[in-house]
Amino acid sequence: MNWRSPVAQLKQRPAFYAGVLFFVAALAALAWAVVQVNHWLHSQQSAPVRQVRLYGDFTHIDAKALHSTLQQQYVGNFFSVNVDQVQQFLLTQPWVYQVAVRKQWPDALVVVVTEQQPVAIWNQQQLLNTQGELFQAPLQQLKTELPKLTGPEGSQQDALTMFRHMQGLLALHKFHAVALVVTERFSWQLSLSNGIALKLGREDTLKRLQRFIELYPVITKHKAEAVSEVDLRYDTGMAVRYSAEQKRKA
Repeated sequence: MNWRSPVAQLKQRPAFYAGVLFFVAALAALAWAVVQVNHWLHSQQSAPVRQVRLYGDFTHIDAKALHSTLQQQYVGNFFSVNVDQVQQFLLTQPWVYQVAVRKQWPDALVVVVTEQQPVAIWNQQQLLNTQGELFQAPLQQLKTELPKLTGPEGSQQDALTMFRHMQGLLALHKFHAVALVVTERFSWQLSLSNGIALKLGREDTLKRLQRFIELYPVITKHKAEAVSEVDLRYDTGMAVRYSAEQKRKA
């Protein structure tokens, strides 16, 4: 039997009361902290987004106009600004490729925009970016001349890949392509900056283009007239049309 004297029991009571007091004080402090945090959150509900910070390398996007639009539409309550809505809005804007949006404490909305990089005009209405993806933007806003690619629906990536191969080959010999047409039967027609149209057919396209490059000095050497068209759809040779004459076999 564990027996304690009344004196020992009295000595333990202050420690017990101190523990109870500490526990009550801790609960009170926690309750006070919860109330303060709740009060702070409620007070911040009315804290406005005072600024929009727009970042990006812009060529075609009017950064000032876009910043003004964001300020007008989304500057308001910090917590009520829906980041997803801002992102979806921006993705509908011309020339916008990718967007990152976040809130930055205490009062800023940070927007990072990646602009589309156009590399070609597709079917006279749309644009192709560096990934071969189609996008819509006002063609009159283009800052540089772009090659014009034409072809059936869904063939844009094949056309861009072929154009790049052709342009790379031509550039080695100081030629420059400005347009490429692919027909429904995947026959290729290329236009050069010097006004020459090349009919390359469906097979051995790059080999035929190389043949043109090699024979170009020959077909221009003894003729005053400019070459207007070269048909390379032959196993050997080519048919040449001059600006003022009919086709003749080279």
